[in-house]
Amino acid sequence: MDVTFWVASKATPTGLSKKNTRIIAQKNPVATKDAPRRTVPKDDEISAPTTAERKAARSSMSLNAKYVFETYVVGASNEVAHAACRAVVSKPGDAYNPLLLFGGVGLGKTHLLQAVGNALAKANPTFNILYVASETFANDFVQSLRMHTTQQFKNTYRNVDVLMVDDIQFFAGKDKIQEELFHTFNHLHSRNKQVLLSSDRPPSAIPALQERLSSRLSAGMVADIKKPDYETRLAILEEKREEKDMPVDRDALSFIAKHIQSNVRELEGALNRVAAHCDLHNRRATVDYTKQVLKDLIDKPQQKTANTKSVIDAVIMYYDLSKDEICGKSRKKEIVKPRQVAMYLLRKEGNMSFPSIGEHFSGRDHTTAMHACEKIEKLIEHDEDLSQEIVFLKERIYA
Repeated sequence: MDVTFWVASKATPTGLSKKNTRIIAQKNPVATKDAPRRTVPKDDEISAPTTAERKAARSSMSLNAKYVFETYVVGASNEVAHAACRAVVSKPGDAYNPLLLFGGVGLGKTHLLQAVGNALAKANPTFNILYVASETFANDFVQSLRMHTTQQFKNTYRNVDVLMVDDIQFFAGKDKIQEELFHTFNHLHSRNKQVLLSSDRPPSAIPALQERLSSRLSAGMVADIKKPDYETRLAILEEKREEKDMPVDRDALSFIAKHIQSNVRELEGALNRVAAHCDLHNRRATVDYTKQVLKDLIDKPQQKTANTKSVIDAVIMYYDLSKDEICGKSRKKEIVKPRQVAMYLLRKEGNMSFPSIGEHFSGRDHTTAMHACEKIEKLIEHDEDLSQEIVFLKERIYA
């Protein structure tokens, strides 16, 4: 049987990244424009793949072999997510189904997802495991509509034992794609097939996400991955130094861990930069040498307070709104909350007066700004999702 390949690449807000490129097997040949229109079968009419098809898909499916549990450093910031992933490997389709991991950029969501896939493939050689980026799922679905091959799309995504979709926040506002993910999830879940997803925020915080889909995704296990603390950052650096046999002193690693705190990706990038300089000059990295190599990163001026533009830009990007909507006079529920969050952040992070805050939002009275700040402050105490949203927004404001 012919096996067709396509490249699944991790999506970013500005497009596709060449990094983390994966090759995934598609069990059906690509349709041509001359392909006849087919009647879309009902869910229970989806044809099961033959043994040969399943073997072809498994043998062609490629997860990145470097993403395994053994190379994932566990700390207080990610121990719950790690434990949940381990539980899924022990009881796929039973423990935490679906499992959704969420956290900021570069904190290890993709590593954990693929570690689950690699562990399941090793423990269950007959499993059909499919890992795709959200961009790939969306493109495949749109292509199936254009080519009238929705049956093939369903066979690809629903005849699996494990489905992993990375970065589902990019489905925000795409109703048809959300609907297809909803039905795909229902099909797999009803057959005790494992579903794993990742996002940069919890389902309830993804703008324009259908309520029924958000409810389904939240019904399983939702585990967050926070920014690593100093001890975890140091452990990650030591793991990488040992893995690649880098000539870097432990004091130099400690210096990097103390000064690079944003995410794991930048932490590893700083270490690789120091190691590259060591190779180039054939020397070992001491603390003084590391300071010299990373001078432009360490000495980068840090923003102490948030200005109006940085706060509003972060809020409108996070909630997928326009500046006119957030600063305007609309009283729609989906706009009022983000507006109150923006007012809260301007007060707490920008040290702005209530009258000044009101002026930035269509000249609202200072009592409106006071009410907004008090409301958000009270909600944060018992609303974990909102609390996490505030954390993400602060990260974006000071990025």
